[in-house]
Amino acid sequence: MKLMTMAVSLALAVTPVLAQTTSADGPAADSAAGVGVTTDAVFVKLATSSNILEIRSSELARDRAGSDAVKAFAERMIADHAAASAKLAEVAGQPAPDMSADLSGQMDAKHAEQLAALEAVTGEGFEQAYIDLQRQAHDAAVALFQSYATNGEDGAVKDFAEATVPTLQEHLTLVQDMSEAP
Repeated sequence: MKLMTMAVSLALAVTPVLAQTTSADGPAADSAAGVGVTTDAVFVKLATSSNILEIRSSELARDRAGSDAVKAFAERMIADHAAASAKLAEVAGQPAPDMSADLSGQMDAKHAEQLAALEAVTGEGFEQAYIDLQRQAHDAAVALFQSYATNGEDGAVKDFAEATVPTLQEHLTLVQDMSEAP
């Protein structure tokens, strides 16, 4: 089981690096660091994918985790990222994603791979794999949102990115604290 957890953690750690260097998707290739994302359309696509990853992985944690602290964190991620998805859709002039629907088509390849890797983990290793995924996802989200808040097109989407950064930083701090807990 520890070998499976280590393999999943390694896959989750390597995936963003591979996405940056091997993707043929243009600006999305650098999404893990938020590099090169300067248009609303690309930012909205990446941020939506990130939110879906956060929600779907947290739904798994809500159902599979044994720890009350992990379950509570997962519930918060579901609520916060669903609200962020709805607000992002509003400022982008798009319909809000139906979180009860299959949204896998709205996830980029990196996020889909990360979710699939987490779905494959069962038993004792699940909580640590979820925490590792959340830490990596929030590192990437903070970088993406900070970069867009600085370099994006002026307007409501850029304002949304800037307003969302503190919440994402708080999430990152929470998950880092969970990583360090015994």
